[in-house]
Amino acid sequence: MLIAAFLWSIAVVTFKSVSKNLSPFLINSLKNTIALFFFCILFYFFEFSFWYSDLSIRGYYIIIISGILGMGIGDSLFVYSLSKIKANQVAIIDTFAPVMNYILSFFILGTILSSYQTFGSVIVIIAILFVTYENRIDNNQKQTDKRGVVFQILATFVSCLGIVILKPVLNKVGGSIEAQLWITAFRLIPGVVIAWVIFLCQKDSLQLLLRLKNKIIIKKMIFGTFVGTFLALSFWIVGYANIEEPPIASIIGQSAVIFITIFSSIFLKEKITKTKIGSIILAIIGVIIIVT
Repeated sequence: MLIAAFLWSIAVVTFKSVSKNLSPFLINSLKNTIALFFFCILFYFFEFSFWYSDLSIRGYYIIIISGILGMGIGDSLFVYSLSKIKANQVAIIDTFAPVMNYILSFFILGTILSSYQTFGSVIVIIAILFVTYENRIDNNQKQTDKRGVVFQILATFVSCLGIVILKPVLNKVGGSIEAQLWITAFRLIPGVVIAWVIFLCQKDSLQLLLRLKNKIIIKKMIFGTFVGTFLALSFWIVGYANIEEPPIASIIGQSAVIFITIFSSIFLKEKITKTKIGSIILAIIGVIIIVT
């Protein structure tokens, strides 16, 4: 899970760097499509089966719904919010994921919250509120930033819902890495379809495709997809499948907030304010309380 968090933080910063040149919905469509291609190559060279037949019909339906929610809708909202707010803000707001994961796990999987977990969740929410209402120098961006924050929270909710409903299916395949990777790849297929549908519903979508003539953008998309949607997603699903309690997996994954903030400062020259530093510390304290 820590490896997944590290790799995903690199991908987030990479996607952020191209978000000013490409439509966020095109970014999501491309990353899902390229990632599916990488999985096909992986399965071919390692002679993995392209079809896993040991699941029930309901299991396949759950994977499809999970892919639509997480890889299609959730990631589209995520990349859109990434184009509206800074990468380190996205990282901090994403610490809301453990809270959402706890709530959804409670209602769907029957996970029971302890008093410490509840208290830690409240702290994480407070950290998010600090970021949301952070004073900005450019007052003209205040409305845009708030919209980005709302979409980021929606993205977190939809993605968490998609991954929580997937947990029983992952439990059924046991410790088979091949089966876990197959579920990861199969989950991408509806994500690819939904992502392209969302993109093509945009005005002048065909003209937006012309921006792919830039070789630097293409290289960044391939790199970000390989590191993030392919490698990070694979490590995340495998880690998620082998950790008994889904919320704990989500909390460990939130270590990405530290990496994203550092990388966005180094490569994107995003300023790390005292509010952001305080929010990071507060969020980390919150997830530590939840874990203990």
